[in-house]
Amino acid sequence: FLTVTVDSRGERGLLGIAFDPNFVSNQLVYVYYTVPTPAHNRVSRFTANGDVALAGSEVILMELPNLSTATNHNAGAIHFGPDGNLYVATGDNANGNNAQSFSTTLGKMLRITSTGAIPADNPFFNQTTGNNRSIWALGLRNPFTFTFQPGTGRMFINNVGLSTWEEINDGIAGANYGWPNCEGFCNPPDPNFTDPIFVYQNTGVDCAITGGAFYNPQIVQFPAQFVGNYFFSDFCGGWIHKLDLSSGVTLSDFATGIANPVDLKVSEDGFLYYLARTSGTVGRIAFTGGGGGGDTIAPTVAITSPAN
Repeated sequence: FLTVTVDSRGERGLLGIAFDPNFVSNQLVYVYYTVPTPAHNRVSRFTANGDVALAGSEVILMELPNLSTATNHNAGAIHFGPDGNLYVATGDNANGNNAQSFSTTLGKMLRITSTGAIPADNPFFNQTTGNNRSIWALGLRNPFTFTFQPGTGRMFINNVGLSTWEEINDGIAGANYGWPNCEGFCNPPDPNFTDPIFVYQNTGVDCAITGGAFYNPQIVQFPAQFVGNYFFSDFCGGWIHKLDLSSGVTLSDFATGIANPVDLKVSEDGFLYYLARTSGTVGRIAFTGGGGGGDTIAPTVAITSPAN
């Protein structure tokens, strides 16, 4: 469909893809990728022409700041919110000070329109200038993935920690999640920072939260008690866990043995898909019995991706 020239060192590369909410009529596709020279991340828009992108259709929406020699913490997830705006997760480029600074878009959640303009109702619009007006939330280390809950529009941000805590944060306009002052829950509590709704410990075996998805499909394929649950995965642990948010936050195991999961997605027909980096596969999880009771799960389909 599309090839872009990227700097793929470390955690750089082609990192995010999103369809325009009106894709059927306007054929627009958005990508987040690392430009090689000078190395920086970019958000661009392309126009589809059947099964390929129209040649020469790239429209650059935002150029992020030039990167340091550190190749990690690029984040890169992009999704359209229920308000029709494009949300962009950026890492701190391995410099925690970036996350607290209003002079850079690094270490933030950004919000722009589908044309690259900056909405005037962004929370820091009047106290910043230029691209920094796109800052929607700050204090993030490496929000590798995030997602919106269908129906409610609630955003969960999966923020990769340093060496202690992996975080799930409630996405709130104007929130400051505390990095690098806090990792996990602030201790002592700090009224200037918004604590995560859930953390789990970085043990080395478990090392990075890399995917998340709400179970609110149009067709419920899982047992009814899963509706509204939040699934999330860990890159090193190779597992998927779920949070039951209906009666507080209750954690339970769900799936194991996945070769470095990097993203999760619930389809409209009620299946949970995962992307496994090391095995190079997309897997689909369904309940044996097609939505019957019990918690026994089985991967029913594994689609092999291209070799690289």
